[in-house]
Amino acid sequence: MQQALEKLIKQADNSPFYQLLDIKIEEVRRNYARLSIKIDERHIQLLNTVHGGVIASLADSAAAWAIYGANDLEGTPVTVEMKINFLRPVKSGRLVAEARICSKGSRIFVSDVEVKNSEGNLIAKSLVTYYLLKMGDEAKRAEIQLEDGNPTPNFFP
Repeated sequence: MQQALEKLIKQADNSPFYQLLDIKIEEVRRNYARLSIKIDERHIQLLNTVHGGVIASLADSAAAWAIYGANDLEGTPVTVEMKINFLRPVKSGRLVAEARICSKGSRIFVSDVEVKNSEGNLIAKSLVTYYLLKMGDEAKRAEIQLEDGNPTPNFFP
């Protein structure tokens, strides 16, 4: 599994979104992941602080990687719900998100994420729920109909 995980990490490192935000995957292991961003002018919003969407994206990504480490790459985690509390503003330095799986089912995972600044101060706390999309789910989804008889919306990749 480690070789497949390393390949997936390399693909993520080269993805346009991770490159846009400069997200770095530092560590992924069972039920845990640590990602970081070095803050630059791309991350700053009108109030001269890091945009909350950057922090939320880092937290969401860290949570997903903790799940990749927890499920032996048996599926793709997709976000179902995310709650984030922004606790203090950040203007410069580095952000580090540490995600830990706090609940693991066969399909539903919940991850607790702490985002800290360069000094180690907690700047955001997030709870993220994921559904684990497994091979064959697309075919199953295509068979499911809504109560009104229409097919479900195509929200899975």
